[in-house]
Amino acid sequence: MRPSLAKNLYYRLTASLFVLWLGVVASVAWVVQHEADEVFDSNLQETAQRILPLAIHELHLRKMNSDFPTFEPMDHKEYLTYQIFSRDGVMLMRSHVASEMPFPVPLQPGLHRTEDQHFFVDASNDGNYWIKLAEQKSHRKSTLNDTIKLLLLPLGALLPLATLLIHLSVRNVRRSLGKLDRELSTRGSRVLHPINTDALPTELLGLGEAVNLLMARLNAALETERNFAANSAHELRTPIATAMAQLDVLRETVPDQQALARVADARRMLERLEQMTVKLLQLARAESGTAFNVTQVSLSSLTKMLIRDLSFRSNRPVVLNAPEQPVSIQGDVDAIGIVIQNLLENADRYASAETPIEVEVSADGRLSIKNDCEPIPEELLPSLVNRFVRADQSKAGSGVGLSIVQTILTQCGAVLKLRSPCAENGRGFEAGVTFKS
Repeated sequence: MRPSLAKNLYYRLTASLFVLWLGVVASVAWVVQHEADEVFDSNLQETAQRILPLAIHELHLRKMNSDFPTFEPMDHKEYLTYQIFSRDGVMLMRSHVASEMPFPVPLQPGLHRTEDQHFFVDASNDGNYWIKLAEQKSHRKSTLNDTIKLLLLPLGALLPLATLLIHLSVRNVRRSLGKLDRELSTRGSRVLHPINTDALPTELLGLGEAVNLLMARLNAALETERNFAANSAHELRTPIATAMAQLDVLRETVPDQQALARVADARRMLERLEQMTVKLLQLARAESGTAFNVTQVSLSSLTKMLIRDLSFRSNRPVVLNAPEQPVSIQGDVDAIGIVIQNLLENADRYASAETPIEVEVSADGRLSIKNDCEPIPEELLPSLVNRFVRADQSKAGSGVGLSIVQTILTQCGAVLKLRSPCAENGRGFEAGVTFKS
């Protein structure tokens, strides 16, 4: 499966947005942690400096009055715990949830850290009293976690919304590509006029202009080829007709039978050459895109007219089966006429002696032309629409008739189907064409 540019862009933008958001969250979390540590450390220091004088004052009151009342504190959750020490390290006081064992930091002023706690140690001005104030690391960690959660929480709502916006933006950009793709893919092989580049974005303008330049050069090359074929065929018709007229005169004046036979052979060769020039003219016309001139064509009337035309040139009977009501199709009358004429001539040329041609016109716009002949191998049928390919080399013919038919039918959107054998006796050849009604 080929990769999709739109899907690739969509996935990359979504992934980039997700990674960028996570990067922002990580950066903010680092800044928050750094700033929070500064705030909490400052708060730890300020709290210790406030508690220590109060504790010293209470200790002095206790010394002066042994009956100094003490109060049991109310049970509550403490984020900060403290211990008061004398100069020699004896614990004199502690908060109600503080450990009875001294905190595992020395009596040295400043901030200290252990695996699970932050400490601040300070002393009174005279150095007789010391305080160790402790804070659980889990407190700061929970604050950081709450901050990260608040930053990640919008991601759950914003990411789908951003994904939708990215999808809509990519689809909007994709329209330009889709329009160019549709314009190129829906063209027939003979449609070489320039594409419209007015609506293309800047990024695709160069591509559109390059395609137009390529099609212009290709059209010029094909036009040269078509003109050469048409001009050559046209220029040959006059000398061929003159030569045939001279042979007719010569035939009347030559008494020798052997010479007459040679004159007859020469005339047959000229007739074959004349047929080839006609086919070349038809081929040039077919490749010029004449079938794109779509109008309403009466298939039944056109078929009857061409059958009558064939009867003037051949003694082979033609059996026509057509509905009484006229059958109309979409196409160019001249191009469709070339198709029917070539199919009739092909059937007349390759049909067995003294067998009729069967022509059927259906109400749904289908034309079928059958003739009796030896069955054609199935693997050979697809190649019969190629130029200069013939099923029976012993028969006279140009080998371009079915190629002309295929070219015209492709332009007008019709379908050609070849079948052999087509009769119950295992013989015959059928050319079926389904036109647009």
